[in-house]
Amino acid sequence: MKIISITILIFITVITIIFPTPLFAQTNISDVNQKVCNRFEDDVRKLAAIMEELRRRKGITETRVAFGGIDNQIESADYWITYAAEAVAFQRAQKYSSSNQLRYSLETLKTKILKAKNEARKALND
Repeated sequence: MKIISITILIFITVITIIFPTPLFAQTNISDVNQKVCNRFEDDVRKLAAIMEELRRRKGITETRVAFGGIDNQIESADYWITYAAEAVAFQRAQKYSSSNQLRYSLETLKTKILKAKNEARKALND
């Protein structure tokens, strides 16, 4: 039994020496941006689906969102969801050279999505 455990220990040590694990995994900034954008896009898509269902239940067949033409909460929510969706598309197309630039841009995008979520919540509570 002792010989088997020593053999296993030596085997693991040799494998560790031959195939060392990297200390820090290299992350590609573009990949991180795309993964976060995928998540944000899913969130915006869910908000849009919620608003579509709300409009269907209230019998609203059409909403128009334009500058200054927002006169009810549903139109306001639609505007902010559209704005967030465009911001996600813009974010996805960007190329960043540093993680600080990416972090700042993603925080800004998160704020826009949270604003859209807040407006959708207000429309649901109306």
